[in-house]
Amino acid sequence: MAVLLLVGGHPSGALAPAAGSGAASNERPLALIYRNPPLADKDDAADAAAMLQASPYQFRIQYVGPNDLTAELLNQAALFVEPGGEVETETAKEDFAHEIPLVNQYVAEGGRYLGICAGGFVAGEEGYDVFPGRVGSYVDSAGAEAESDKDQAIQIIWRDGSKRTVDFQDGNYFAIPPGTPGVTVMATYTNGLPAAAVAAHGKGKSAFIGPHFESAPDDDSDDHTNFGLDFELLDVLMR
Repeated sequence: MAVLLLVGGHPSGALAPAAGSGAASNERPLALIYRNPPLADKDDAADAAAMLQASPYQFRIQYVGPNDLTAELLNQAALFVEPGGEVETETAKEDFAHEIPLVNQYVAEGGRYLGICAGGFVAGEEGYDVFPGRVGSYVDSAGAEAESDKDQAIQIIWRDGSKRTVDFQDGNYFAIPPGTPGVTVMATYTNGLPAAAVAAHGKGKSAFIGPHFESAPDDDSDDHTNFGLDFELLDVLMR
């Protein structure tokens, strides 16, 4: 879903629970998906949930809003997801004032963060501060294939060198400082900027996905062709 940037595979091993997780080892891992329109869109949250449930991890899903999110609840979760929505990077610290310290500490202590589209815009220092580098709008970058923020299909280059067609609506990239430790770039846009990546943060990990692998450009389509990209990224994120 559109984002307002106001600036100028199967797992090979068992899922490692978040630090201090109270979930029993034989339970499916819990994913908390933030849902707080317009910051975190309900439809985008549902798309993320469908992907996570279909993944090899078969996540249990719990939607949370600003009144539900607590350190105790995060301590039970294997993953926190910030889906697509409408965010403003200039006001993100204020808009997510309750959530930021909770999620930042959760990841630093061993949790996992996944930011999709809008969730990618607030993964860095403008928001949750769990992903390294400077965030930017792909549409505004030099040589971008996407020339507007409308919902559209674009091409990305996956880490194996293959080109994939994915859904895109005003997604982000990160300019990651060269040599930053603990970073795995999963995909780049055709202009070479990172389109999806995983990074270490404290004892935990975070990931951003600029496009929407979990959905199709046609909102009425049930095409899940790119779920496999999500699953491969999850495998790197959750290990």
